[in-house]
Amino acid sequence: MSSIEILNAERFRQEIFDYETQTEWNYAADKPPVILNFFATWCGPCRAFAPHLQKVAEAYGDALKVYKVDIDQAPEVARLFEIRSVPSTVFIGPHEPPALASGAIPPDVMAQLVSEVLRVE
Repeated sequence: MSSIEILNAERFRQEIFDYETQTEWNYAADKPPVILNFFATWCGPCRAFAPHLQKVAEAYGDALKVYKVDIDQAPEVARLFEIRSVPSTVFIGPHEPPALASGAIPPDVMAQLVSEVLRVE
């Protein structure tokens, strides 16, 4: 069973993209695709969306990584993606620009985005 990990700014720089040393987006092809869910502990829709996000992590297992980013704990990461509201979800595939979706994504749309944007079946 895959679990969702919380990413702080330091882990984001280590595992996804080091925005302090790199100027152009680059996510390596040797890493699995990533779903970044931006949330806040005070956000009701974020709490309601969390179980669905867990199901996605479990359904796809090691084929992709699912992370959560608390906008209050890692505001610089939220600014990097110009997050204006939560929940917001960013889809990151190797050698692809990140794709942003705002709001709680319905299950059928999430499956479509994982398939089309991240190319994971």
